[in-house]
Amino acid sequence: MKLGMVSKMVIAFAMASGMVAATPAIAAKKEKEQKAPALKLSKPIQAILSDAQKLQQSGDDAAALTKLAEAKAVPDQTIDDIYMVNALTLNSGITTKNNDLIATSLEAMLATGKVSETDAPKFWQTIGSIALSKKDYPKATNAYEKLLQIRPNDPETMIGLAEIYISQKQSSQAVEILGRAIAAKSATGEQVPESWLKRRVAVAYDAKLAAPLALSTVALVKAYPTPQNWRDAIVIERDSFKLDDQSTLDFLRLQAATKSLSGERDYVEYADTALGRGFPGEAKMAVEAGIAAGALDPTKPLIKEIKNTSTTKAVVDKASLPGLERDIKGNAKLALATGDAYYGYGDYTKAVELYRKAVGAPAVDQATANLRLGAALAMSGDKAAATEAFKAVKGGARETLAKFWLTYIGA
Repeated sequence: MKLGMVSKMVIAFAMASGMVAATPAIAAKKEKEQKAPALKLSKPIQAILSDAQKLQQSGDDAAALTKLAEAKAVPDQTIDDIYMVNALTLNSGITTKNNDLIATSLEAMLATGKVSETDAPKFWQTIGSIALSKKDYPKATNAYEKLLQIRPNDPETMIGLAEIYISQKQSSQAVEILGRAIAAKSATGEQVPESWLKRRVAVAYDAKLAAPLALSTVALVKAYPTPQNWRDAIVIERDSFKLDDQSTLDFLRLQAATKSLSGERDYVEYADTALGRGFPGEAKMAVEAGIAAGALDPTKPLIKEIKNTSTTKAVVDKASLPGLERDIKGNAKLALATGDAYYGYGDYTKAVELYRKAVGAPAVDQATANLRLGAALAMSGDKAAATEAFKAVKGGARETLAKFWLTYIGA
């Protein structure tokens, strides 16, 4: 018997959108009806289905479902019988907007192996969609995982599955599948939605997944290098480490370079940290930048105090730098500190010269020396040398910062 002789309802699978009540917005466009496959039905089933179809056509779905329940009770049914009994049950489920009936019918049809390759994804998508509407996450997970097996490179399916994982607090799986979705979208040549990248950052951050978080924040600012994204990424990474003032200064310098210092808090912290480390020139620069940006009120007592203190100290400090240079004589720690002072005055050429004297010295932390050398080179416009310095930074927060700097300079 031809399927079309019994009913024309399921092959086009119009239920994937508006015909399914209360189904979330996972819709499929109505496709042209395919040529129905030939199905051989047993005589008892054929008779019952014929009666059920007539009841459906008359609008009596309640009676049709009673008749279909009779068909399901018939012993020794063939695969074709099972397929068509559930196909007609699906029809009544759609008409009566019974999502449970729709889902169970689709599952039973899939189990027969008779569903076409074209329709199978729509079936699984609808099953998953209905499960989500009921917050049946295990069932939704199974449906989307089945769907992903059929569409292994479909980023939208991956995003749907990621959200299901998130709902079940399966953060590692969510971050992994979000990464796959981002990669799959990129492979198409299309722009990855900013919301996907931010979602991965948020999930990794909330779950304290350090390595995925570092990858996610870098990916965000690489694709969308806005000041706000830079600030969010830098602050998120900074909060994931226990930092001293030296490390804090490195994070604030990157914020300054990426123009992602924002509001009084950021500028005051930068100025106060620099001042506390003995770099009044950098503190003065931070205060003046904050005032110019409208983030600091120069009449406010706190701002006045920091500005006056840093300005006064900077005069003496700057005058002392040539003498400090003469005293270096192989003292790598003094070279690093003096390079920091020159960096704070915006003299990046002199800073590079001094930082190079600290690189390779056992007395100096090499992650710090290479990071600051790279920063000074980047600020002076030497991208190639800066890239080499940043790639030499290994370990801890500064390695993460080096990756940010590499992204900033486009290396």
